[in-house]
Amino acid sequence: MINMLEIGSKIRRRRIKSGLSQAELAARSGVSRATINALEKGTIKEIGFNRLSAIIRTTDALQPKAKEPSLKVSESKSEKLALSFPYDWSNPSLPDELLIDRVLERGIYEDIARITAEYGIDAISDRAKTVISNIPHAAANINRMLDNLHAALSHA
Repeated sequence: MINMLEIGSKIRRRRIKSGLSQAELAARSGVSRATINALEKGTIKEIGFNRLSAIIRTTDALQPKAKEPSLKVSESKSEKLALSFPYDWSNPSLPDELLIDRVLERGIYEDIARITAEYGIDAISDRAKTVISNIPHAAANINRMLDNLHAALSHA
């Protein structure tokens, strides 16, 4: 026995993947849009073999719609490192040193751990000296986090 709901579902998936509307598929198949709609919903009561065959042949010949090229130029460093904040949102080509400075200034431990994994504890410690000289009140917080990272890395 033919399962019209399953056939309709497959036709719908192929039609959508190819980027066609129900009306376009109907025109190509030589049937009405209402027939395609009822077939896809599984509510069609009767359909002749020739009409169903024409719809199936048409959908079998459909090609998936080509993917549109992405408008996004490149992934930012914040995205690549899975940082919790878009530190380089205004400048995707932000130099590494400035990215590190911004992460240290914001003081989110998880982000500091991620940049440490990427750039190394020595590079982060060196940049921390610059940040601390510019923002002295952040010294205790930054030093505490770096001490925790040093301890974790020495145990690894």
